[in-house]
Order: sequence, then C-alpha cells, then structure tokens
Amino acid sequence: MHTSKLLKASDFQYWRLAKRNRTSLDFEAFCPDYHELDRVGVISPCLEDGILYAGDALLALTTAFYDVLRSRTTDFFDYPQHFAFIGASGDTVYTQVEQLPIDQIGIGWGNLDVWPNSKWIATPKRLTGMLRKAFDFQINRLFLPHDFKLGPNEPLLPAYARKMLQTRLKSVYYYNTPTPNLEIRASQQVADLVQKSVAEFPNVKSAIEHRVHSDFPLVGCYQQVSVNDFIKDMTGCFDDS
Repeated sequence: MHTSKLLKASDFQYWRLAKRNRTSLDFEAFCPDYHELDRVGVISPCLEDGILYAGDALLALTTAFYDVLRSRTTDFFDYPQHFAFIGASGDTVYTQVEQLPIDQIGIGWGNLDVWPNSKWIATPKRLTGMLRKAFDFQINRLFLPHDFKLGPNEPLLPAYARKMLQTRLKSVYYYNTPTPNLEIRASQQVADLVQKSVAEFPNVKSAIEHRVHSDFPLVGCYQQVSVNDFIKDMTGCFDDS
C-alpha cells in the first residue's frame, strides 16, 4: 500500500490539550523541525501496539514525507524512514493474546507505509532492548507506550548512548497515556487505513476512538515530552558506573 495517492495534509488536525481546553496547532507544533529524512521509530512491545495507538501519527508523518516529494516532482517511488521495533523472542513475535511465527512480524504495518520488511525490527521485549534499537537505528522521532518501564535485571545501555540519544532525538511521544497533552484528529480516509490494519488482529479489542458524524472521526491522544524530560524518564536505563 502506498498512501501518497490517498492522503493529504488536510486529512489531519492537531490540538493541544490543557485541562479542559483544546487549542488548534499546526503541523510544526506536532513535529518541530520536520525533515523528510527524519527517522521515526515506534516501540511496539506487542505487534499491534503501535498500530492501535500510534497509527494516525505515523500516517500524519508519512503524509508530510510525501508532501515534500510531491513539491519536487510527480514521479517518485520512495517510502519514509519509519521503523517498527516489535517485541520478539527467538522465532516468535508477541501479540496481546498470543505469539506468532516471526515471519508474521509485518502484519498490519505495511498499510501504514512502514515498508519494506527491513523496517520491521524484531527486538527483545524489554525497555533497554528497544531503546538500544532506537539508538542503533539513529532515530530522530520516537513513539513508545507510556507505561513501558524498566524491568529487573535488564542489561543497561552505556552512558554514551544517553548522550547520543539526547543529540539525535528531535521529539518524543508517549502513546496509550493517561495524561495526554496532544490530540490528533484524522479524516475518514485515515480511519479506514488504520482500521484495515487493526482488522488483521481479530482477537484484539480496538483502542481506537471514533467520533460519530464528524469529518475527523479518528482521534489519537499522546503525551508529547521534551527530549530532556524523556532522557530523565529513562535515567535507570543507562550504566553510569
């Protein structure tokens, strides 16, 4: 699936959430200093997590990527540098309800233009293992679950990884968060694409919120945090000895 022929910037709205108020934002506020070569990473401990909770944001960034290409030429074939770091062990990949053969690691992700299969990265299902992948792949924008915490006896990352992550990251977003400060509203076209991916997981209850009788029925909520605050949140993941 190539969404460049399906979506446009006007398919997305961005809102800042503050107490009970919502303030309209532009794309720059959602994604400061965007560049089409930005490397976007989604930490997905279970195969479907990133699709359920960050699918709309991924498609917004994908559309921005194609907008840049469209501004230069009508003849192109390319995909954004978007990566899914998916919880796996050995020859199996985790879902919320079962484990699947590793060759099914890309289920649902291609619909979001996370493609080809080199963008689906099997990763140990632990916080430091997935942060290491974000470091290894030189990610600039990172999405991860709000409640993904450091477990006991996890191998720590070297201290230099903290400094390099702090340098490379441009923005960080927690998904499935109880304290959102950012809302993305997306059109029916976007909702249909995300739902197509969600339908690949019939045993999982959809976390996607829809607004009935709305031009922007798909609603996704995130906690957008500064890179410095994110690094502080991850303090225990680094070996400072």
